[in-house]
Amino acid sequence: MADDDLRRLALARVESQLDRLRAAGPAAVADLAALPPQDAQAEEGLTVTTHVNAEGERLMVLVEAWRGRRTLATGGFAMSPDGRTTTPH
Repeated sequence: MADDDLRRLALARVESQLDRLRAAGPAAVADLAALPPQDAQAEEGLTVTTHVNAEGERLMVLVEAWRGRRTLATGGFAMSPDGRTTTPH
């Protein structure tokens, strides 16, 4: 798979995981804050890692897609207790 195709796939997997977490809501995302980063295997040897940290009342979510030592895509958001999300700049 070409590098550009792999990056597109990695970005799609990151966006998919972020969408899933937004839809899951604050209670489910808060449960992840109590756990270490969660890895999930994807196609083409990609690993998608989800990190959730509580920062005051907000939950900070970071999702990375990587293969080997190479991070190919990242994304994240902050979730408030009412479920609203914002993307930090």
